[in-house]
Amino acid sequence: MQKNWQRWGTGVIAAGVLVALVLHVLGQPLMVSGNLLFMIGLALLVVGAILVLARGHLFTGWRHRRRKGMDPLPGEKVGVRHVASVKNSPIRVTPGARFSLLAGGGLIVVGIILTLF
Repeated sequence: MQKNWQRWGTGVIAAGVLVALVLHVLGQPLMVSGNLLFMIGLALLVVGAILVLARGHLFTGWRHRRRKGMDPLPGEKVGVRHVASVKNSPIRVTPGARFSLLAGGGLIVVGIILTLF
């Protein structure tokens, strides 16, 4: 049984193929619709990469410097072991990132196939 992100991903790919066929019926060459699908696929891959990196805890342990005379900031003292355990945690790929990566990769493949014809 397909999960929700798989269903949406295959639906987006099918919608891309349908749009390409409609554009071909309206007189546009297949290369134009292939390029369009390729660019949308690249945008979805970038969104998917951003969503994966957003869960990567890249900014854990950054400290804010206080100026002379200011009170200590609440998050100024961060334990080294806490930062290490958070940064070494496994990468979590959210369903939204999986959808973006699946749909983007599928649209890129469809775009390349349409450009070749």
